[in-house]
Amino acid sequence: MATRSFQPGAAGEHTARTVAAEREARGWEQRELAERLTQAGRPMSQPIVSRIESGTRRIDVDDLVALAAALGVSPAALLPAVEADEADVPRRRRRNEPGPVELALADDIENLGDLIGMEPTHAAVAHRLARQMDGHHPVPCDECGASVYVPNDAKILPNLARELRATVAALVEGRAVDDDDDDDLGDLGGI
Repeated sequence: MATRSFQPGAAGEHTARTVAAEREARGWEQRELAERLTQAGRPMSQPIVSRIESGTRRIDVDDLVALAAALGVSPAALLPAVEADEADVPRRRRRNEPGPVELALADDIENLGDLIGMEPTHAAVAHRLARQMDGHHPVPCDECGASVYVPNDAKILPNLARELRATVAALVEGRAVDDDDDDDLGDLGGI
């Protein structure tokens, strides 16, 4: 079977350089990154890591997520910033302004309807977790200078997401259900 020639685009080249730079910044050899990926459940050998960094191996989404986790960064930190028309570029969030996760959470909590009798700290905990997930700052890429958005601590994102899901589930499970059911969630409150 003939192998297809792979030519990475600009995003692939950027990601390959960024993976190599992140690995080198930690003082790791390619073998050590391969071992960390394997321990994390995404088996890779040193030659595969070498091909990724040289841009001769395509990185799929699962590879990208595993590489980011092994390097302790968000997957977005490995990708180039998306160029957009100035009208499409969102303005920078102010310090206490809610981010996208917190805004989505606020909509979900509003759709739950009446939370009378609920433990008020569940909603407060959910908002705190959402704010932690939203927290990010732009960092210039060493290679191309484009802004790459990085969470404050990408290593804790999976734990924050799990904790937020559990807290929202506790809100859904414990909320008061009345006969009016005007919350657009159907019968979720009875689960």
